Order: sequence, then C-alpha cells, then structure tokens
Amino acid sequence: MQYAVGKSPIFIGGAPRSGTTLLRAMVNASRNIVCGPEMRVIPALCHLAEQIDRNQASVLESGYGVDREALHTQFARAIDTLLAPLHARTGARVAEKTPANILHFARLRQIFPDSPLIGIVRDGRDVVASLLSMDWTDSATGQPMAITRDAAAAARLWCASIEAGRRMQDDPAYFELRYEALATDPVGTIAPLFDALGETDAAKARALDHARDFDVAAGTGESSAARVAQPIDRSAIGRWQSKLTAAQIDTVMGIAGGHLRELGYA
Repeated sequence: MQYAVGKSPIFIGGAPRSGTTLLRAMVNASRNIVCGPEMRVIPALCHLAEQIDRNQASVLESGYGVDREALHTQFARAIDTLLAPLHARTGARVAEKTPANILHFARLRQIFPDSPLIGIVRDGRDVVASLLSMDWTDSATGQPMAITRDAAAAARLWCASIEAGRRMQDDPAYFELRYEALATDPVGTIAPLFDALGETDAAKARALDHARDFDVAAGTGESSAARVAQPIDRSAIGRWQSKLTAAQIDTVMGIAGGHLRELGYA
C-alpha cells in the first residue's frame, strides 16, 4: 500500500524503563526521522486486530469477503492515518515509540510487512528496580499499577517483553539494542542501527547529541524524560544492587533467571 507517511513507519518497543525514551530521543534527533511522544494507541489497535483475527476472521471472510490480508490493510491504513499529521508537519520518516509495542511486534509485522521493528533490552533486575520506584496508577481503577508495587508482576512483564523480542529474532527487519551498550558505547551501538535504516553520518552525529534538542514537556507520562534530557551516562546500570531487597532479588531470579542468564546478565 501507499503510505501517507511516505516510507513504512518504524516501531520501537521494549519493557517499560528499558531505555525506550532514550532511544526515541536519539532517533528523533537525527532530523531525518521524527519520533514523537509515545502514542500508546498502537498496542490497543494491535490487540483489537488480534481479537478480530482470532474470533471473527471466518465470519468476515465468508459473510463480507474480507480476508486476513484485507483486515491487515485496514489496520495499516488506520495507523498510517494517525501518524500522517506528524509526517506532514515535518516531512520526515515517522517512528513511533510505545514500550508495549514490542508485545505486538509479530502482529505489526503482519500489518506492516516492510516496517523496521526496534526492540531495546535492559537487565531485568534494573527494570524491576526502576518500575518499583514509579508512582503509576491504573486509569481504570485509580489504584497503583501492580508492576510498580510487586516485583513478581514487574519481572513477568519484563519476561513477556523479552519473549516477544525473541520471537522476532529471525526477522531481517527486527533490530535489537541493549540499553547497557547504548549507555556505554553510544557511537558503536547507534551506528549499525542507523546504517540499517539508511541514515547518514550527519544523522548519527545529531543522534549522539540528542539532549540538546530533546523536549522534556512534549510527552505525557514519559517518566524518564528529565533524565533523557541530560547527556548519556552509565550511572543507571546495576542500580538494582542497591535498590532491590534480597527477597525481591530472589523473586526476580525465580521468575526471570532463565532469561537473565540467557542474555548474559546473570
């Protein structure tokens, strides 16, 4: 299909508190790609597409002549329409970052066959420690979100994000970055990604100076925005060692230990 946003959009995801906002800022600073504040709509649309595909696909095809390919095209058009004003305003290729995107990368691949999908991975213990410091509430209940109060819930969300990324490993347009590599070697980490996206050396240089142009107030609910507005450093790596209790560490390792070891974190 022809995209209103020009080239196929780029989607960024990862467990919350994994560095997705930092990556958004760096991609956006390139000027050739615009990545605005997280929209949070695309995971909901993907979830709806999954429900329709699972429960109503046969009825749509037999009764209305709408097969799965046509259904995917309609969802692509809906997402393209939502992103189009940002492209029209900037003329740049559009990227969208919402952490939960990663949970729907397999569906996004069906909807957007040629879109780059970028996942970012961080040590799950640091993710849990960071989540437990948040004061997020569930908009439906007004109560604190479980992932901000329960190490087990936070660890399970991290595992789900990791597993979603693992399922994309054979996809040539899936790119995975480590937060720790981005913090310790931003040049060596961002350059291969930008090469794959067809970006210039000038764009890479601008990405490394992301803090200069990052708009802290642009998004809502991006808890790391103030930190991302500062130059990159490695101070958040390994913070779990002082932030998690022994019991919380045991809980996390009991749930996520396999993935942590597989990824070389433990």
